[in-house]
Amino acid sequence: MNIKDFVKSSSAKRKYVFPFMPRNFRFIAAWGLFILTPSLLAAPSSADTARKQIHASVVASATAAVKQEGKSRNWPEYQVKMNVFIPAEATQYAACSHPPTISMPGGDRIDLNRMRFDVRCDDSGGWNVAVTVKPDIYLPVVIAKTSLPRGHVITPSDVKIKKHNISNNRGGFVTNPDEIMGLTVKRNLRELQPISLTQLEGPVLVERGQSVVMIASHNGIEARTMGVAMKKGRKGEVIKVKNSSSGREVSAIVDGIGVVRMVFAPGD
Repeated sequence: MNIKDFVKSSSAKRKYVFPFMPRNFRFIAAWGLFILTPSLLAAPSSADTARKQIHASVVASATAAVKQEGKSRNWPEYQVKMNVFIPAEATQYAACSHPPTISMPGGDRIDLNRMRFDVRCDDSGGWNVAVTVKPDIYLPVVIAKTSLPRGHVITPSDVKIKKHNISNNRGGFVTNPDEIMGLTVKRNLRELQPISLTQLEGPVLVERGQSVVMIASHNGIEARTMGVAMKKGRKGEVIKVKNSSSGREVSAIVDGIGVVRMVFAPGD
């Protein structure tokens, strides 16, 4: 039987064994098996390996950076997804013989919206590539239950906790509702909008024309007198206060409801 007969026969029966296969045909069959073996077709190239090295090192560094940031800000439990952008030329790189060196330009300052890493292989003929990571960080934050108008004083019924992607939230966010209780809304807040401290301010503790207690401290001695506030003020703000006894106007720091501390003691 010749080769044509074999092809015809194997096509018809799907399976055919020749105990005496011609030497040249066995070589051709073996060569075809080598080319078509699935495991060999799926074997990663050196370029793929180099890209995997870059990806793995960047994800590890980005994860550590986010973890450190979360620890410093006392984040509650969060979830993160790393979106890694590796330049196309990385597919041309040979695999590094050891773990690549990775650094983060900008030092300790982290931009959660966009992190950049420099990845370098120090092998002979090695490579250097800049990789961008944009993490999606889902964190439970304080949001407004309903729309809150300017001047509204925050109460527990105004807010709730909801998981939110904070990576694109450049205005900041709050994770503990207690931090904002009693604060006043500076500008209108939308329903379900994450709340930040920059959108709020302390309540007015002193109104213009209000009688206030003026506290003066000097060399460990404290004196109190009465005065009149010349403008309204919140805690920590400096306002002008008129001393009721002397009629003198002085600068004072709002310390509490109807209480101010004089910046300079009388006679200074």
